Amino acid sequence: MSNRKVYVIAGEASGDLHGAHLIENLKQNSVSPLEIYGVGGDKIRSTGAKDFFDLAHFHVTGFTEALKKIPAYRRAAAEIIASIKKRRPGLVVLIDNPGFNLHLAEKIHTLGIPIVYYIAPQVWAWAPKRVLKIKKTVTKVLVVFEFEKKLYEDNDIPVAWVGHPLKDQIEVQKIQDIPLKKSRMTVALLPGSRKSEVERLLPIFLKAAQLISWQAPSAAFRLILSPTLPKEIYGPHLQRCGLAIERIEKDPYSAIAGSALAIVCSGTATLECALLGTPMVICNKSSFVTYVAAKSMIRVPFLGLPNLILGEKRFPELLQYDATPEKIAAETLRGKGRRQARGA
Repeated sequence: MSNRKVYVIAGEASGDLHGAHLIENLKQNSVSPLEIYGVGGDKIRSTGAKDFFDLAHFHVTGFTEALKKIPAYRRAAAEIIASIKKRRPGLVVLIDNPGFNLHLAEKIHTLGIPIVYYIAPQVWAWAPKRVLKIKKTVTKVLVVFEFEKKLYEDNDIPVAWVGHPLKDQIEVQKIQDIPLKKSRMTVALLPGSRKSEVERLLPIFLKAAQLISWQAPSAAFRLILSPTLPKEIYGPHLQRCGLAIERIEKDPYSAIAGSALAIVCSGTATLECALLGTPMVICNKSSFVTYVAAKSMIRVPFLGLPNLILGEKRFPELLQYDATPEKIAAETLRGKGRRQARGA
Protein backbone atom coordinates (compact mmCIF):
# COMPACT_ATOMS: atom_id res chain seq x y z
CA MET A 1 0.00 0.00 0.00
CA SER A 2 1.79 3.12 -1.24
CA ASN A 3 -0.67 5.41 0.56
CA ARG A 4 0.20 4.96 4.28
CA LYS A 5 -3.06 6.47 5.57
CA VAL A 6 -5.54 4.08 7.24
CA TYR A 7 -8.98 5.15 8.46
CA VAL A 8 -10.48 2.89 11.17
CA ILE A 9 -14.20 3.25 11.89
CA ALA A 10 -15.79 1.48 14.87
CA GLY A 11 -18.77 2.27 17.07
CA GLU A 12 -19.89 0.64 20.29
CA ALA A 13 -17.73 -0.63 23.17
CA SER A 14 -16.64 -3.96 21.69
CA GLY A 15 -15.87 -2.48 18.26
CA ASP A 16 -13.95 0.34 19.92
CA LEU A 17 -11.85 -2.19 21.86
CA HIS A 18 -11.11 -4.32 18.80
CA GLY A 19 -10.38 -1.23 16.73
CA ALA A 20 -7.83 -0.01 19.29
CA HIS A 21 -6.08 -3.40 19.31
CA LEU A 22 -6.07 -3.40 15.51
CA ILE A 23 -4.49 0.06 15.40
CA GLU A 24 -1.79 -0.93 17.89
CA ASN A 25 -1.02 -4.09 15.89
CA LEU A 26 -0.85 -2.12 12.65
CA LYS A 27 1.60 0.30 14.22
CA GLN A 28 3.79 -2.48 15.63
CA ASN A 29 3.87 -4.62 12.49
CA SER A 30 4.07 -1.99 9.76
CA VAL A 31 7.40 -1.80 7.95
CA SER A 32 7.08 1.97 7.61
CA PRO A 33 5.07 4.45 9.73
CA LEU A 34 1.32 4.61 9.18
CA GLU A 35 -0.95 7.62 9.46
CA ILE A 36 -3.98 6.37 11.41
CA TYR A 37 -7.34 8.16 11.56
CA GLY A 38 -10.06 6.91 13.89
CA VAL A 39 -13.75 6.86 14.71
CA GLY A 40 -14.99 5.08 17.84
CA GLY A 41 -14.74 5.52 21.59
CA ASP A 42 -12.17 6.11 24.32
CA LYS A 43 -10.05 3.07 23.37
CA ILE A 44 -9.46 4.28 19.82
CA ARG A 45 -9.01 7.84 21.09
CA SER A 46 -6.23 6.58 23.40
CA THR A 47 -4.22 5.24 20.43
CA GLY A 48 -3.65 8.81 19.25
CA ALA A 49 -5.68 8.35 16.07
CA LYS A 50 -5.96 11.58 14.09
CA ASP A 51 -9.22 13.35 13.21
CA PHE A 52 -10.83 11.33 16.01
CA PHE A 53 -14.63 11.33 16.02
CA ASP A 54 -16.48 9.99 19.09
CA LEU A 55 -19.19 7.64 17.85
CA ALA A 56 -19.46 5.34 20.88
CA HIS A 57 -22.06 7.47 22.69
CA PHE A 58 -24.39 7.36 19.65
CA HIS A 59 -25.08 3.64 19.79
CA VAL A 60 -28.54 2.33 20.63
CA THR A 61 -30.40 -0.92 20.15
CA GLY A 62 -33.76 -1.46 18.54
CA PHE A 63 -35.69 0.13 15.71
CA THR A 64 -37.65 2.66 17.73
CA GLU A 65 -34.52 3.76 19.59
CA ALA A 66 -32.54 4.06 16.35
CA LEU A 67 -35.21 6.21 14.69
CA LYS A 68 -34.69 8.92 17.30
CA LYS A 69 -30.97 9.01 16.48
CA ILE A 70 -31.28 9.32 12.69
CA PRO A 71 -30.55 13.10 12.54
CA ALA A 72 -27.47 12.68 14.76
CA TYR A 73 -26.24 9.72 12.70
CA ARG A 74 -26.65 11.70 9.48
CA ARG A 75 -24.59 14.57 10.85
CA ALA A 76 -21.93 12.14 12.08
CA ALA A 77 -21.79 10.37 8.70
CA ALA A 78 -21.44 13.66 6.86
CA GLU A 79 -18.58 14.76 9.11
CA ILE A 80 -16.74 11.43 8.76
CA ILE A 81 -17.13 11.37 4.97
CA ALA A 82 -15.86 14.96 4.78
CA SER A 83 -12.78 13.93 6.74
CA ILE A 84 -12.19 10.92 4.47
CA LYS A 85 -12.48 13.10 1.36
CA LYS A 86 -9.96 15.51 2.84
CA ARG A 87 -7.46 12.88 3.98
CA ARG A 88 -7.86 10.44 1.04
CA PRO A 89 -6.69 7.32 2.96
CA GLY A 90 -5.30 4.31 1.12
CA LEU A 91 -7.61 2.01 3.10
CA VAL A 92 -10.73 2.27 5.26
CA VAL A 93 -11.36 -0.44 7.87
CA LEU A 94 -14.97 -0.79 9.03
CA ILE A 95 -15.55 -2.65 12.31
CA ASP A 96 -18.94 -4.21 13.13
CA ASN A 97 -21.78 -1.62 13.60
CA PRO A 98 -23.42 -2.53 10.24
CA GLY A 99 -26.38 -0.15 10.38
CA PHE A 100 -24.03 2.82 10.29
CA ASN A 101 -20.96 1.37 8.59
CA LEU A 102 -22.74 -0.06 5.55
CA HIS A 103 -24.22 3.37 4.91
CA LEU A 104 -20.70 4.80 5.04
CA ALA A 105 -19.42 2.00 2.78
CA GLU A 106 -21.63 3.19 -0.06
CA LYS A 107 -20.26 6.72 0.21
CA ILE A 108 -16.64 5.58 0.56
CA HIS A 109 -16.96 3.20 -2.40
CA THR A 110 -17.90 6.10 -4.69
CA LEU A 111 -14.60 7.75 -3.71
CA GLY A 112 -12.66 4.76 -5.08
CA ILE A 113 -11.10 3.94 -1.68
CA PRO A 114 -10.63 0.22 -0.80
CA ILE A 115 -12.69 -1.01 2.15
CA VAL A 116 -11.94 -3.91 4.49
CA TYR A 117 -14.81 -4.99 6.77
CA TYR A 118 -13.48 -6.48 10.02
CA ILE A 119 -15.97 -8.33 12.26
CA ALA A 120 -18.43 -8.44 9.43
CA PRO A 121 -22.22 -8.00 9.75
CA GLN A 122 -24.02 -11.12 10.96
CA VAL A 123 -26.00 -11.48 7.75
CA TRP A 124 -26.48 -15.18 8.50
CA ALA A 125 -28.62 -14.21 11.50
CA TRP A 126 -30.74 -11.49 9.94
CA ALA A 127 -30.88 -8.99 7.05
CA PRO A 128 -29.41 -11.39 4.44
CA LYS A 129 -29.88 -8.76 1.72
CA ARG A 130 -26.96 -6.90 3.25
CA VAL A 131 -24.72 -9.42 1.47
CA LEU A 132 -25.56 -7.66 -1.81
CA LYS A 133 -24.56 -4.29 -0.39
CA ILE A 134 -21.32 -5.75 0.96
CA LYS A 135 -20.54 -7.35 -2.40
CA LYS A 136 -21.04 -4.02 -4.14
CA THR A 137 -19.01 -1.83 -1.80
CA VAL A 138 -16.50 -3.86 0.26
CA THR A 139 -13.10 -4.95 -1.08
CA LYS A 140 -12.55 -7.76 1.45
CA VAL A 141 -14.39 -9.18 4.45
CA LEU A 142 -12.59 -10.47 7.56
CA VAL A 143 -14.85 -12.82 9.54
CA VAL A 144 -14.32 -13.90 13.15
CA PHE A 145 -16.34 -17.14 13.09
CA GLU A 146 -15.26 -19.94 10.77
CA PHE A 147 -18.80 -20.85 9.72
CA GLU A 148 -19.29 -17.29 8.32
CA LYS A 149 -16.62 -17.79 5.66
CA LYS A 150 -18.71 -20.06 3.42
CA LEU A 151 -21.58 -17.57 3.21
CA TYR A 152 -19.32 -14.90 1.72
CA GLU A 153 -17.53 -17.40 -0.51
CA ASP A 154 -20.89 -18.57 -1.88
CA ASN A 155 -21.59 -14.95 -2.85
CA ASP A 156 -18.16 -14.50 -4.49
CA ILE A 157 -17.04 -11.97 -1.90
CA PRO A 158 -13.30 -11.99 -1.02
CA VAL A 159 -13.15 -13.24 2.57
CA ALA A 160 -10.70 -14.47 5.19
CA TRP A 161 -11.35 -16.10 8.56
CA VAL A 162 -9.12 -14.39 11.14
CA GLY A 163 -10.54 -15.72 14.42
CA HIS A 164 -12.26 -13.71 17.12
CA PRO A 165 -10.01 -11.06 18.72
CA LEU A 166 -11.58 -11.71 22.12
CA LYS A 167 -9.94 -15.12 22.27
CA ASP A 168 -6.44 -13.68 22.04
CA GLN A 169 -7.22 -10.83 24.43
CA ILE A 170 -8.72 -13.15 27.04
CA GLU A 171 -6.06 -15.85 26.69
CA VAL A 172 -3.29 -13.33 27.35
CA GLN A 173 -5.04 -11.95 30.42
CA LYS A 174 -6.11 -15.37 31.64
CA ILE A 175 -2.48 -16.44 31.86
CA GLN A 176 -1.42 -13.26 33.63
CA ASP A 177 -4.22 -12.14 35.92
CA ILE A 178 -7.26 -14.35 36.26
CA PRO A 179 -7.62 -16.67 39.26
CA LEU A 180 -8.52 -20.21 38.29
CA LYS A 181 -10.82 -20.83 41.26
CA LYS A 182 -14.39 -19.52 41.19
CA SER A 183 -15.56 -17.76 44.34
CA ARG A 184 -18.58 -19.20 46.20
CA MET A 185 -22.01 -18.15 44.97
CA THR A 186 -20.90 -14.94 43.30
CA VAL A 187 -23.08 -13.76 40.42
CA ALA A 188 -21.82 -11.27 37.84
CA LEU A 189 -24.40 -8.92 36.35
CA LEU A 190 -23.73 -7.68 32.80
CA PRO A 191 -26.73 -5.59 31.67
CA GLY A 192 -25.14 -4.35 28.43
CA SER A 193 -22.94 -1.59 27.06
CA ARG A 194 -25.68 0.71 25.74
CA LYS A 195 -27.80 3.08 27.77
CA SER A 196 -31.08 1.63 26.47
CA GLU A 197 -29.98 -1.90 27.43
CA VAL A 198 -28.94 -0.89 30.94
CA GLU A 199 -32.10 1.08 31.59
CA ARG A 200 -34.25 -1.82 30.44
CA LEU A 201 -32.34 -4.78 31.89
CA LEU A 202 -30.60 -3.56 35.04
CA PRO A 203 -33.81 -3.16 37.10
CA ILE A 204 -34.81 -6.71 36.08
CA PHE A 205 -31.36 -8.10 36.93
CA LEU A 206 -31.37 -6.37 40.32
CA LYS A 207 -34.83 -7.69 41.16
CA ALA A 208 -33.60 -11.15 40.20
CA ALA A 209 -30.62 -10.62 42.51
CA GLN A 210 -33.02 -9.85 45.38
CA LEU A 211 -34.95 -13.06 44.71
CA ILE A 212 -31.72 -15.05 44.56
CA SER A 213 -30.45 -13.56 47.83
CA TRP A 214 -33.69 -14.52 49.60
CA GLN A 215 -33.23 -18.16 48.60
CA ALA A 216 -29.42 -18.18 48.82
CA PRO A 217 -28.44 -15.69 51.57
CA SER A 218 -24.73 -16.32 51.02
CA ALA A 219 -24.93 -15.12 47.41
CA ALA A 220 -22.85 -12.11 46.44
CA PHE A 221 -23.27 -9.92 43.37
CA ARG A 222 -20.95 -7.82 41.23
CA LEU A 223 -22.08 -5.40 38.55
CA ILE A 224 -19.81 -5.02 35.52
CA LEU A 225 -19.92 -1.36 34.47
CA SER A 226 -19.59 -0.43 30.81
CA PRO A 227 -16.61 1.85 30.10
CA THR A 228 -18.65 3.75 27.49
CA LEU A 229 -21.48 4.76 29.83
CA PRO A 230 -21.57 7.42 32.56
CA LYS A 231 -21.49 5.86 36.02
CA GLU A 232 -24.46 8.01 37.08
CA ILE A 233 -26.95 5.84 35.18
CA TYR A 234 -26.29 2.90 37.52
CA GLY A 235 -26.63 4.76 40.84
CA PRO A 236 -30.42 5.22 41.14
CA HIS A 237 -31.09 1.57 40.24
CA LEU A 238 -28.59 0.31 42.81
CA GLN A 239 -30.00 2.59 45.51
CA ARG A 240 -33.52 1.28 44.93
CA CYS A 241 -32.29 -2.30 44.99
CA GLY A 242 -30.89 -2.11 48.53
CA LEU A 243 -28.39 -4.98 48.09
CA ALA A 244 -24.67 -4.56 48.67
CA ILE A 245 -23.47 -4.98 45.09
CA GLU A 246 -19.81 -4.65 44.15
CA ARG A 247 -19.22 -2.31 41.20
CA ILE A 248 -16.53 -3.44 38.79
CA GLU A 249 -14.95 -0.65 36.75
CA LYS A 250 -11.52 -2.16 36.07
CA ASP A 251 -10.36 -5.65 35.13
CA PRO A 252 -13.82 -7.03 34.27
CA TYR A 253 -12.39 -10.31 32.94
CA SER A 254 -11.01 -11.24 36.36
CA ALA A 255 -14.36 -10.39 37.95
CA ILE A 256 -16.29 -12.51 35.44
CA ALA A 257 -13.85 -15.41 35.60
CA GLY A 258 -13.98 -15.34 39.39
CA SER A 259 -17.80 -15.52 39.43
CA ALA A 260 -19.74 -18.76 39.74
CA LEU A 261 -22.37 -17.57 37.27
CA ALA A 262 -23.31 -14.57 35.15
CA ILE A 263 -26.59 -12.95 34.19
CA VAL A 264 -25.77 -11.31 30.89
CA CYS A 265 -27.32 -9.25 28.11
CA SER A 266 -27.07 -11.01 24.76
CA GLY A 267 -24.14 -9.79 22.67
CA THR A 268 -20.36 -9.84 22.83
CA ALA A 269 -20.40 -10.25 26.62
CA THR A 270 -21.86 -13.77 26.25
CA LEU A 271 -18.79 -14.78 24.24
CA GLU A 272 -16.54 -13.24 26.89
CA CYS A 273 -18.25 -15.29 29.61
CA ALA A 274 -17.95 -18.48 27.56
CA LEU A 275 -14.23 -17.94 26.87
CA LEU A 276 -13.66 -17.22 30.57
CA GLY A 277 -15.44 -20.46 31.52
CA THR A 278 -18.28 -18.78 33.42
CA PRO A 279 -21.78 -20.31 33.05
CA MET A 280 -24.46 -17.78 32.24
CA VAL A 281 -28.12 -16.96 31.80
CA ILE A 282 -28.52 -14.98 28.56
CA CYS A 283 -31.21 -12.29 28.58
CA ASN A 284 -32.64 -9.66 26.28
CA LYS A 285 -35.64 -7.38 26.29
CA SER A 286 -36.54 -4.66 23.80
CA SER A 287 -39.48 -2.46 22.90
CA PHE A 288 -42.52 -4.22 21.45
CA VAL A 289 -41.96 -2.77 17.98
CA THR A 290 -38.31 -3.84 17.98
CA TYR A 291 -39.22 -7.31 19.23
CA VAL A 292 -41.84 -7.89 16.53
CA ALA A 293 -39.57 -6.60 13.77
CA ALA A 294 -36.57 -8.61 14.94
CA LYS A 295 -38.61 -11.79 15.37
CA SER A 296 -39.76 -11.54 11.75
CA MET A 297 -36.18 -11.17 10.46
CA ILE A 298 -33.97 -13.32 12.68
CA ARG A 299 -33.15 -16.59 10.93
CA VAL A 300 -31.22 -18.49 13.63
CA PRO A 301 -32.49 -20.74 16.43
CA PHE A 302 -30.56 -19.01 19.23
CA LEU A 303 -29.63 -15.44 20.14
CA GLY A 304 -26.61 -16.13 22.33
CA LEU A 305 -23.35 -16.29 20.38
CA PRO A 306 -21.98 -19.27 22.37
CA ASN A 307 -25.15 -21.26 21.63
CA LEU A 308 -24.95 -20.36 17.94
CA ILE A 309 -21.32 -21.40 17.72
CA LEU A 310 -21.93 -24.67 19.60
CA GLY A 311 -25.10 -25.40 17.63
CA GLU A 312 -27.09 -26.15 20.78
CA LYS A 313 -28.64 -24.29 23.69
CA ARG A 314 -25.82 -24.87 26.15
CA PHE A 315 -26.73 -21.71 28.08
CA PRO A 316 -30.36 -20.79 28.88
CA GLU A 317 -31.86 -17.85 26.99
CA LEU A 318 -34.63 -15.74 28.51
CA LEU A 319 -35.86 -13.29 25.91
CA GLN A 320 -38.51 -10.56 25.90
CA TYR A 321 -41.51 -11.79 27.95
CA ASP A 322 -39.44 -14.59 29.48
CA ALA A 323 -36.85 -12.11 30.76
CA THR A 324 -38.53 -11.71 34.15
CA PRO A 325 -36.82 -11.50 37.56
CA GLU A 326 -38.55 -14.72 38.63
CA LYS A 327 -37.37 -16.77 35.64
CA ILE A 328 -33.87 -15.30 35.72
CA ALA A 329 -33.54 -16.09 39.43
CA ALA A 330 -34.84 -19.64 38.92
CA GLU A 331 -32.37 -20.32 36.07
CA THR A 332 -29.49 -18.85 38.08
CA LEU A 333 -30.26 -21.00 41.12
CA ARG A 334 -30.70 -24.02 38.86
CA GLY A 335 -27.27 -23.29 37.40
CA LYS A 336 -25.81 -23.16 40.90
CA GLY A 337 -27.25 -26.61 41.56
CA ARG A 338 -25.72 -28.02 38.37
CA ARG A 339 -22.28 -26.69 39.35
CA GLN A 340 -22.55 -28.19 42.83
CA ALA A 341 -23.60 -31.53 41.36
CA ARG A 342 -20.39 -31.54 39.28
CA GLY A 343 -18.35 -30.71 42.37
CA ALA A 344 -17.74 -27.08 41.41
